[in-house]
Amino acid sequence: MSVRRFLRDQTGQALIISAIALSMVVGFLGMAVDVGHLWQVKRQLQTAADSAALAAAMEIRTCGSLPNCQAMQDAASSAITENGYSTPTVYTNCTNVTSTGLSLTINDPVCAMGASDPNYGSTRAVEAVVTTYTPTYFARIFGFGNFKVGARAEAARTSAGCVYALDPSGDNAVTIDIALMAACSIIDESASPYALTCLLSFTVTAPRIRVTGGDAGLLCGIVPHPQLNAARPTPNDPLAYLTPPSTTTCGTSTRSPYFGSSSMLTLTALNGPVVLNPGTYCGGINIAVLANVTFNPGTYVIESNNTGLLGLPAGGLSISLLSTVSGSGVTFYNYGPVGGITFLAPSVLGLLGSVNLTAPTTGSYPGILFWQDASNTTPATILASGPWGSKLEGAFYFPSASVNYAVDGVANYNILVAKDIVFLATIGSVFNANYNSLPGGSPLSDDSAVLVQ
Repeated sequence: MSVRRFLRDQTGQALIISAIALSMVVGFLGMAVDVGHLWQVKRQLQTAADSAALAAAMEIRTCGSLPNCQAMQDAASSAITENGYSTPTVYTNCTNVTSTGLSLTINDPVCAMGASDPNYGSTRAVEAVVTTYTPTYFARIFGFGNFKVGARAEAARTSAGCVYALDPSGDNAVTIDIALMAACSIIDESASPYALTCLLSFTVTAPRIRVTGGDAGLLCGIVPHPQLNAARPTPNDPLAYLTPPSTTTCGTSTRSPYFGSSSMLTLTALNGPVVLNPGTYCGGINIAVLANVTFNPGTYVIESNNTGLLGLPAGGLSISLLSTVSGSGVTFYNYGPVGGITFLAPSVLGLLGSVNLTAPTTGSYPGILFWQDASNTTPATILASGPWGSKLEGAFYFPSASVNYAVDGVANYNILVAKDIVFLATIGSVFNANYNSLPGGSPLSDDSAVLVQ
């Protein structure tokens, strides 16, 4: 056959073209299989990262001021395994990942995306970054045996409520006598048909008001209308997780500066300026008219088993009119078994006396200002007004006692958890919910977590 004839012969060309076309089809099909597989792995990994971030965010309060604490790492790692993966290698704080297998990086504060992330540097959000390597099927022919796949998520703690009435069945678990405004939810856990009552209260507002039972009132304007017959929250008591401080031996101080006392400590104007330090104060602390008292940071344990005039309970913590009291980073634990906490608007129109007490931001009891032991049922009365020179910032916790309450909200946040609550008609009560001073946010464990990125 001549060369010219050979070149003109088209026999078999169609077969060659078909083979090339088929190879291209197979190649595109293989690429589609690999890409589809990678996207499937990516979706599954994103679900695991979301779960890890949410689980880690739930531990922010537990960690307190310790970033990336072990509880946070364990919770996030467990979330990964619960999504069907093996136990990951855990890294923290944007550490360079060296693992060639499944890895989990927990970042608290958030750091992976740098300053472009609106949550960058925040300790109130947690970032979870999950990476793994997945094999390819067809791309390996071209030398791509494994691809690195990653997913990232951020979550933050949320806390719905800041007012809780724990009474499971009593009437008037929450009673409102005058204006009440809250930047957080109010939860009334009583199943009574008269669980929430109000009289001539024209201004009652909150994002949500939940009542396990019913409500009753005369000329009571509540916005929005309470959600009635609601289920009790879980846990019922959002501060039940707290571990009480040890009730140590009574202090023996007899003059300022005090480090505890062996009997009731009554402070008056005659004492001059007085300094108290953390310790055990047996018999209670009574700050009388015109007294001037400074509490240094720490936890004050108050033990009282005596009775006063006419057999009435004595002890506890009492702060009277016209006194000047200050303390930053303080927690008052009223063990009892008798004696309550009485706070009687110490300043009169801001002319005489002032009180400024704020809860710790870190340590064992961040956000906890007043705490009465569950075995102590003595009622409490807390009256304070910012314009009148009083500031109380923190949580008020009385799990087995009723509280008469009127605080007008000059503080960044207030939390009230008690068996029964009466909002008095002296001044309106305002609950703010700005927890920026607390690294872990609200101390309440009624929290949940939400994805923020």
